[in-house]
Amino acid sequence: MNEKRRESYTQISASFEREEAGAEKINLWIKELPEGSPERDRLCEIQQHYGNLLKDARLLVRMGDRLQAKLRAANEELARKNEEIAEYNRQLSQKNRELQETLNALQESQRRRKALTVLGISAIVVFMITELIEYYIERTASGTTSQWANFISFGLKALIALAFKPLEELVESILSRTVR
Repeated sequence: MNEKRRESYTQISASFEREEAGAEKINLWIKELPEGSPERDRLCEIQQHYGNLLKDARLLVRMGDRLQAKLRAANEELARKNEEIAEYNRQLSQKNRELQETLNALQESQRRRKALTVLGISAIVVFMITELIEYYIERTASGTTSQWANFISFGLKALIALAFKPLEELVESILSRTVR
């Protein structure tokens, strides 16, 4: 830390070389003038003010350098914190995506379960109705149509079984609309 301070002081003094050379020039002029002359007194006064200004300028430059270093450190810390926040936001976004996918899968599972329940109940009802139709056909039909009654009954049951999947999707889409 001390080496850094020495470096900054060296850089500061290097930046005031021309001013220090000007102050030295004024000192030489003062020595050349006779003692007690009004020009020498004025030049001494100017040299004193110039020295004070030079000292104040060095102090201000050192303070500015320190503040600049603090500002740079604060900006670096801020950039690091921003990177951390961005990483947290990416992770949070990923978790939100995963949560949304899980929620969608859960809703899909619930809709499918409800659709299967509705279809199961409706299939039982439809099979019962086909059995009643088959019984009615066998009772009321003549001899020739009674031999076809089994085929008609089987055909109706096959038609219901084939319509099961499209009906499931229809019920599921209806349930998904009601959920939304």
